[in-house]
Amino acid sequence: MALIRTCCVVVFVFSGVLVAQEKRTAQYYFEKGEAAATAKSYKTALAHFTECLRLEPYFMQAYFSRAQVREALGDKQGALTDYNIYLETNPENKEALFSRAVSRFEYGQWAVAKEDFLQLLKLPAGGETNTVFFQTQKGDEGASRAFSTGNNLRPVFYDYLGQIELRLKNYTQAILCFDSAIHLAPDQYNFYLSRGLAHQQIGDTTKARTDFEKVLQLDSGNSLALYNMALLKVNQPAAETEQMLSEAIAANPKLPYSYAERGLLRLNAGNYAGALSDYNEAIKIEPDNYDYYLNRGLIKERTKDFAGALADYRQVIALKPDYEKGWLSHGNVMVKLNRFAEAIEDYTTAATYYPEYGLAFYNRAQAWHRLGKQGEACNDLHKAKSFGITIPTKVETTICK
Repeated sequence: MALIRTCCVVVFVFSGVLVAQEKRTAQYYFEKGEAAATAKSYKTALAHFTECLRLEPYFMQAYFSRAQVREALGDKQGALTDYNIYLETNPENKEALFSRAVSRFEYGQWAVAKEDFLQLLKLPAGGETNTVFFQTQKGDEGASRAFSTGNNLRPVFYDYLGQIELRLKNYTQAILCFDSAIHLAPDQYNFYLSRGLAHQQIGDTTKARTDFEKVLQLDSGNSLALYNMALLKVNQPAAETEQMLSEAIAANPKLPYSYAERGLLRLNAGNYAGALSDYNEAIKIEPDNYDYYLNRGLIKERTKDFAGALADYRQVIALKPDYEKGWLSHGNVMVKLNRFAEAIEDYTTAATYYPEYGLAFYNRAQAWHRLGKQGEACNDLHKAKSFGITIPTKVETTICK
């Protein structure tokens, strides 16, 4: 009796293992992956979808789902690969095509992103989906508007096409795309904002201002519109421009360029404390922008904080080693510290990266002169003059005796 009971137990357990193994098919892992993705357990979902595809490499829906999970994990290249595989057999799936188009756009692949958005415009409207896409404005706390591919997304497609043309500097074509987007969705302020930027790029300040004013009608606190309106009003009193930039900062304190623009305004007005405060904030938000360090270094240089200025100019050079202005500025401080040989090295490096940099040759001539090297100084002065630098008669007479 005991022996028979033992055998029954073994058979039952063995049968249980077989049942579990039979369940663990590609479909089983796909469903586990979908559940994990819904729960936002993206790493777990990725593992399940990958196992699904290992068992069944032609399980196309798993490629699409894995692409979305990879996007959520920040693996843009992996997501693009999976979208490409899925779309090979489902070329008219609007949801997948839109996902790939947006991924290509965010990855900076302008030409192929443009192809995808043009293809989307050719597909019939409609089609239900649970996928939601977000368009955001740079610096915003959250999404500006959510879209589903079940809605009329044609204005969004035109907007993305306009954004691509903006990045390709095809401003007239960009304006045409934004015109189409606005015609289809006249209440979407982002479209007016983008068209205003395109008008601004081609120098049509009147139309740019009209677009930015429309943005502020639809979204009174729009920080980018306030910022660009301030840039357009170059002939107004500096105090008014500063006030507009302050309003842009109040509307969105996470936009670095509003601080930077106000900082530059304050720098030119001689308000060094205010300018320094603004550039500190800009750098805090965008610490890899070398131009911010360059201008902050200039503020410190003017207030005779030479150690601080050198630190900022070194940061400029670290972020962009071939930026001639960083080397020139560093050399200028070296001259003020009477370290002429080191200044000459800096000016030489600047001229290496920009061989027609007349100011580098002019400043190097002054440094050579301070070291008593009149021949070298005179040669550099002539080079500076050949590159368009106006040489005062007194300087030329003194150096080139």
